[in-house]
Amino acid sequence: MDIFRRLFGPAQLPPTLHGYQAPPGALATGWSCDDPECGGGGWFPDPRPAIPRRCGLCGSGTHPHHAWPWQHDERRAELDALLHRAEHEGDVHRAPLTRLYLMCWTFEDHLMRRDRATALTSLAEADARLRREMKENRHLTEGSFRLLLVLGALRSGDPDIALTVLEPWVTLAHAQAPGYGTDLARDNASRTNYRSLVSSCLDWLDDPRTTTHRARPTVTAWALTTARAPHVRDYLTAQHLDRLSQLT
Repeated sequence: MDIFRRLFGPAQLPPTLHGYQAPPGALATGWSCDDPECGGGGWFPDPRPAIPRRCGLCGSGTHPHHAWPWQHDERRAELDALLHRAEHEGDVHRAPLTRLYLMCWTFEDHLMRRDRATALTSLAEADARLRREMKENRHLTEGSFRLLLVLGALRSGDPDIALTVLEPWVTLAHAQAPGYGTDLARDNASRTNYRSLVSSCLDWLDDPRTTTHRARPTVTAWALTTARAPHVRDYLTAQHLDRLSQLT
């Protein structure tokens, strides 16, 4: 029965590894083998309405990686599963991190639903939470989560809210001496923070909606000033450096 449904029914991708079922018409960017021991999978050059029914390596079933915007709900199912497992196993490290990822997902979800007021409230709470947890755990890579907030705003078509994420982050990062560029060799959290900040500024500048934005010179200056701080440049990627060179 399932075979005939897949052959003759409306085009619909199978459920994901964590149980998310996208509606008919959803597209995939890639797939993975159902067998975690196999490692089979791949990515498509363009989103497709279907994935291989069987893994070419081991013959097991497959599950999709969705294109945007279905990827948003796929991610929620994944985070819920990760949090359930972490809480069930009493993992005191993974559970708090997963809750932070859920915090970023919720902010983006408000924007996708066009609830800007609630998104701004959520953002203020996220900023306060990251500042508090950063003080309690100096190894927290807060930049990874702030980057997700910026990307969430951009994906939702709101570069102005992305600026609302960036501005206090820049102020905070530039005020965090001596961590700002002085001992990055031994401080992975700081390295991640500054790389993420540079990435966020560049992603904002790369967004088509910001081409003529009034804040473009300001964000350009943020990217360059952060990258030029002592030692920060040493820990940027080649892609960062290439994109930065196009700003000067």
